[in-house]
Amino acid sequence: MKKELTAIDLFSGAGGLHLGFEESGYNIRLCIDNNDLVEKTHRRNFPEIPMIKGDIRDVTAEQIREYLGGNSLDVVIGGPPCQGFSTIGHRASSDPKKRYAHDSRNELVLVYANLIKKLRPKFIVMENVKGILTLDKGAYLENVIKTLRKAGYNAESRLINMADYGVPEIRYRVIIIGNRVGLPVAFPEPDHSGNPEDGLPEWTACGTVLEDLADMPDNPEFNHVALKHTSKNIERYKLIPQGGRLPEDKLPPELYRKNFGNTFKRLDPNKPALTMVPGNDAFPIHPTLHRSLTVREAARIQTFPDWMIFEGNRRQQGHQVGNAVPPMFSHKLGDFIKEQIEKAKELGIYECD
Repeated sequence: MKKELTAIDLFSGAGGLHLGFEESGYNIRLCIDNNDLVEKTHRRNFPEIPMIKGDIRDVTAEQIREYLGGNSLDVVIGGPPCQGFSTIGHRASSDPKKRYAHDSRNELVLVYANLIKKLRPKFIVMENVKGILTLDKGAYLENVIKTLRKAGYNAESRLINMADYGVPEIRYRVIIIGNRVGLPVAFPEPDHSGNPEDGLPEWTACGTVLEDLADMPDNPEFNHVALKHTSKNIERYKLIPQGGRLPEDKLPPELYRKNFGNTFKRLDPNKPALTMVPGNDAFPIHPTLHRSLTVREAARIQTFPDWMIFEGNRRQQGHQVGNAVPPMFSHKLGDFIKEQIEKAKELGIYECD
């Protein structure tokens, strides 16, 4: 009987990363997050997985090991909070004395890396937003990779579009993979493409996961509640074409609003969705209805299963969904890491100290 692979999830959020790994067959021994609502969502949906609700900076490697039951740790996964380096927000100062001081969340990536040194899992997976690539002109990510390499890991990063893995959403994320078993770092190959000449299945259209919800009445227990838009906004939405934005130059004076077209865009049902960005209910406009997406519709696009229920008010639910790793991608990533582990075992290099 094969030994079950063990994993823990640091900065677990709504659970998109560990959900995919669990579906891939990993035994998730522990999740850690410092958000009250995330904890409620976790307790509701993953009651069998222990959770530490607290600041990762206060959690020790010794505490974490207690949840492993004496087992070795195969994989540590985690997506440190990303708002600190969002390309939408402000960046860290180029002044070394002020660097990263504007947002303490940025240091959490290095806290993750330092915990890795002590826990010594065989493989590591870290996810973050595209903005980390250019934070401090690339020096920040370089420092993270350097920290992992000093800890004995072969580690590399890659910018990945989730749509290339079947997710019905254009969503670019930086994935860092590392291992300390001596394998060269590799990443899963895309299995979908936006280019027909690639010979792969086409990107998944967002309309395929939304169409059955269009006529569903509001259901708060299902996270499916439409926003009550003003009549003026509804009239604006009617002018937005599929896959387009509000044509500001053709608006009657009573509907004009500066920058409206840059904020509100309608999805094209025949293409992947725009990135689900958490914010003030700022999900895109439905492909056919004159309203923004509900939380459930956004969760569908993010490939969460319908049994996942997100706690909190609508805005808080939206943040959890929008910040998550799509489970479809994390499942495929989990499968790929398993293949790497099997390769290391075949080579007789997996059981390193």
